[in-house]
Amino acid sequence: MAAVGGPMGAVLGGWFAARATRGAAAVTAEAHLRAAETSSAPEDRLADLAVFRASVERVDEENARLRQRLSTLESLVRAFARHVSALTAQLRTHGIEPPTPPERVTDYDRTGA
Repeated sequence: MAAVGGPMGAVLGGWFAARATRGAAAVTAEAHLRAAETSSAPEDRLADLAVFRASVERVDEENARLRQRLSTLESLVRAFARHVSALTAQLRTHGIEPPTPPERVTDYDRTGA
């Protein structure tokens, strides 16, 4: 029995040692991976910041264009409203009642919105 126990104990001991070594290697590899990720984090954050800033600049430019376009359209609508008002006054001067404006126009004239 002792003759079998010695070699069997050596095999089992070697197996446990190999298993522990593989586990330690996996833990070490994971630690190295985390260390590499941590050391590269500042560069990644700077890259993220650059992307964020570019996105903000693009949105700011788009907002500026949209505000300019909105201002232009508002100006056009006001000019058109003044023109229609003048034409309506001319029709009434000549005894002609102009057609009733759409409800949306009446709402705008009443509320300004």
